[in-house]
Amino acid sequence: MRRGVHSMGIVGALVVIGGLLGLGIAPTHAREEMQARRVRPGHRPAPPDSERSPAPTQPDPLPSSSSEVISLHSDLVLVTVNVLGPRGEWLTGLGPEDFEILEDGVPQRIVFFSGEAGLPLRLVVLVDTSLSVKGRLEFEKQAIARFFRSVMRPRDLAALISISTEAVLRQGLTEDVAQLVTAVRGLKAEGATALYEAVVMAAEFLASVEGRRAIVLLSDGRDTVSRVTLAHALRRVQEVGATVYAINVEEPISANVRELIGETALEVLARQTGGEVFSPTQLEELDPIFARVTEQLRTQYVLGFYSTNEARDGAFRRLTVRVKREGVIARAREGYYAPRR
Repeated sequence: MRRGVHSMGIVGALVVIGGLLGLGIAPTHAREEMQARRVRPGHRPAPPDSERSPAPTQPDPLPSSSSEVISLHSDLVLVTVNVLGPRGEWLTGLGPEDFEILEDGVPQRIVFFSGEAGLPLRLVVLVDTSLSVKGRLEFEKQAIARFFRSVMRPRDLAALISISTEAVLRQGLTEDVAQLVTAVRGLKAEGATALYEAVVMAAEFLASVEGRRAIVLLSDGRDTVSRVTLAHALRRVQEVGATVYAINVEEPISANVRELIGETALEVLARQTGGEVFSPTQLEELDPIFARVTEQLRTQYVLGFYSTNEARDGAFRRLTVRVKREGVIARAREGYYAPRR
């Protein structure tokens, strides 16, 4: 992955990140309906009956099914994990015995395991369509359409949201790739950028369906009109357990320099949810980036545990996921919010 080199340097980056965290980002932090649906943040769209979550049931100890969508008890904490090998490859073939999970430093017993993308994908793609991207939107649309064609598998569902002055649901969750591609082709550049509201909408939409939840975000990371904060958007994503993959589509100021504030916001959303930020220096890099995202989504493990901390206080709890092998790295979200009474 190629990243821009910031002219502000490490010190400048730390100042910006510290400022964002000081705002509360840290954890003490069917064919497409003929018209787009606008949904205000805080008002979850009602999915079709075929997409509604089944009534939650208690899972058997350590179920391991790669072909069945299971109903999950509300207290079961699910953690999506990618494992990076010593040569930079995404590792497959691991079992529950290869992992350990700690919550606030306390070991937890893994009671659910799904290997190598066994659970179906629930994906929302967010596309910045503000006027600032007008010159490159057509190229981005072609790459997004190819991404939908490559990433979708049977039982997967995906949706599309555009980001301008309002966050607009262009296509609800569907398994029909043709519908998704049609929705992408209809995107037009207009308005300002309500990025954080779009992230909240995506999280609330994903909350209504079971599966591996992911958000792919194409944006420069800058928000100009949202009525919610980055901290609030991050919290909603953490609450639903979605992983954010962000593609910084801003044109670099020069070959190696990018606008730092927007990129740092994307880093916060991705890093704290177990995802990744990609910073292409030219549009031709989008297809390889989407291929990498697809590879990660297809090599995910899902681990589940019941917390030994029975307090229902809504507090943030920090997670650590380790793999019992030398030279490998487990990438997962940094924590979750406990349920409330």
